[in-house]
Amino acid sequence: MTQDTIRFEEGKPCPVQVAGTGGGLSISANGDMLLIGSIPNPTEEQIAAWNGKWRAKLITESEFPAIPIFAIGSEDWILEAPCNPCDNEKEAPGFCEALYAKDDVTMAAILVDSETGLIRKIKQVPLDEMFIERLVLSWNPFRYEANDYNKSFTAQEFAQKVGDIFKMRSSRELWMTSW
Repeated sequence: MTQDTIRFEEGKPCPVQVAGTGGGLSISANGDMLLIGSIPNPTEEQIAAWNGKWRAKLITESEFPAIPIFAIGSEDWILEAPCNPCDNEKEAPGFCEALYAKDDVTMAAILVDSETGLIRKIKQVPLDEMFIERLVLSWNPFRYEANDYNKSFTAQEFAQKVGDIFKMRSSRELWMTSW
């Protein structure tokens, strides 16, 4: 049996299908984080910012898993990365424990031109230990199928809830009120 590996290379087509634009975050069963940012025709300034300093925060809403949000290069470019822990658990069981157990968490950040599907920039982004701890604590209750003791969200419920959050406040407002 052969095992296919996915390779990301600047200037090459992105091997992962990206639907729409914005940020998509996934976490593997061994706790590796991957962010794919898909934007139309990234400018040289955006590519330079992607390679710059990153900051991470969490948008928290009552009875909902925290949403990672990133300032890329400066606070002029804010990228949200909603991720449903229940869906992630189905794809990569045990990801929360693996993510929390890592000594140093580095996220692979891939910038994709949504018009061409080509990878424009790849950056390894170190993430703060406190950010990871808060993320895992927020996501743990939402990892499993809903029962009498917890509430998880189907993909449709999750998308609706995220849409409602972003209708109420802009990315800038969410960044300023996040921790």
